[in-house]
Amino acid sequence: MTMKSLAAALLGCVAGAALCSSAALAQSRGTVELDAEPSKVNRVQPIAVPDPTYAPEAAKPASNFDIAPPKGKTEFGTFTFGGAIRARYDWRFNDVSLGGQPKASEHFDFDTLSLKAAYDSDTIFGAAQYRFYGGSSIYGPRNGYRGYPGEVSFPMWAYVGYKLTKEDSVTVGLNQAPFGLTPYFGNSFIETLGFTMGLEEVYNFGVKYSHVESDLNYQVGYYPGANPNAIGLSLDSARYSTNIVRADSYTPFATRNAEQNMFIGRAEYFFLKNDLASFAVGASIWHSDIYNSDTRQTGTKQLEGIHALGTYGPWGFKGIFIRQDIDPRNPVRNDLIGIGGFDFSYNMATRGNFVSGEISYKVADPIGPFTVVPYAGYSAYFKDKASFQNSERFIIGGAWTLTADPNLIIYTEGVIGRNDPYVGAGQFSSGLAQGGDNKWKSRFIMNIGYYF
Repeated sequence: MTMKSLAAALLGCVAGAALCSSAALAQSRGTVELDAEPSKVNRVQPIAVPDPTYAPEAAKPASNFDIAPPKGKTEFGTFTFGGAIRARYDWRFNDVSLGGQPKASEHFDFDTLSLKAAYDSDTIFGAAQYRFYGGSSIYGPRNGYRGYPGEVSFPMWAYVGYKLTKEDSVTVGLNQAPFGLTPYFGNSFIETLGFTMGLEEVYNFGVKYSHVESDLNYQVGYYPGANPNAIGLSLDSARYSTNIVRADSYTPFATRNAEQNMFIGRAEYFFLKNDLASFAVGASIWHSDIYNSDTRQTGTKQLEGIHALGTYGPWGFKGIFIRQDIDPRNPVRNDLIGIGGFDFSYNMATRGNFVSGEISYKVADPIGPFTVVPYAGYSAYFKDKASFQNSERFIIGGAWTLTADPNLIIYTEGVIGRNDPYVGAGQFSSGLAQGGDNKWKSRFIMNIGYYF
């Protein structure tokens, strides 16, 4: 069997599995406030449910170091170093006061400092990025932090790879799991609900084989475990990717699980690719073990996905459908599981269908000093359990690149969500599980980043 026929078989098999199972397919916290002095806060777990209306973000601008570039001509290879420093303005229309009264709030904060390094040669490639957070309204005394930059930090990726041929490579280390649309399900900074669920832009420790041609690419990987818990206050959630975790005490039911032995693969084929238009379809599959620390039993996680993407002139489209089935073997209930990232944990329904779609448009002429890519997207998690309320998110936004210096990029996004952990007070802990108050809530985010 040829490589192309093998990839075609994977596409057909996974697409069939996803469609058949579909007959069953990235933060606003609770309203309890901290009342302890920052110096007395439990350094293992926050002592109350946080409420920062936080949304982590994609590693924008998009770059996929994880797929080896074509062989170069340098004899000894090339090192590159860089990073980003970012600030964010956050206007939350459905926030709450310290006394629990509804209000709107505005915050302008330091967001992130990231440092990265990459290496590329005829045979060896690699990259690493580390991120620093803290010193903002999100990581402040209200949520149990002392409030200084760097109080929360974690690696984003760290891997090395070997180029077997011009099309084939092997990557080892903390690398992006080959699932769905890579590296992102859309253009937005806040990302889709897929990031919030741990489906989009996930980095785990393991080994991955990649094959990349102009019309066909496929990747398969094995990951013994998720990315590690690093520096923060949470029990197990100081990490970039959203992962299944040992939940903090403020999370209802506080399940304690770990994902292990992940077998993940995807394939994508371009039926059309020219200067005017392109169109591709793909399929993905993910199977892993879920170990519960309380029952000492091992359950399973199974994902099947199909996706499509295309362009026509300045227009772009991305869409994906994912079926999720998780059997966590929890001691009390198995219809939800604790997940976490960015040093906070929350619950997610274990079974349901995820969908996402986005359209974008690259404006040909600059608007003032910027070139602009506006986009609009919708994502949702439709849960199997009838008593659970579905989670939905609309995003309308734009990426503004300074024409004179493309290293300066500004994202502006309006976000409307229902039972969305990232939008509106009171949705965080259970929005992705039972649901919040089932009301539409909104926020506006501006992220200003200089990428060097």
